Amino acid sequence: MMHVSPPAPVDLLAQELKHARRHLDRALAIAQRARVFWAAAVQARHLGSADVVRADLLDLAREIGLASDLLGGAETVDHLIRWGIAGLNPFCRMET
Repeated sequence: MMHVSPPAPVDLLAQELKHARRHLDRALAIAQRARVFWAAAVQARHLGSADVVRADLLDLAREIGLASDLLGGAETVDHLIRWGIAGLNPFCRMET
């Protein structure tokens, strides 16, 4: 009988964050970077537990300078992450 090894595990969260990192260059406008970061949180929300996704996204924001570039810093980054994990869009305008 032939023994077949299981495939190597794939870290989907790490892959998503690696993909997002390519679109978060500091040469881009801060508003665009914030939207891309939020979209990455939306995409990553089902790729791990909420606390792991949040921690990895916070690390990414620090590494790429987003936390220091955004008005409100880490607090704004955390807001983008929380809304992304919840599947909510902080950029849409409410019609009154």
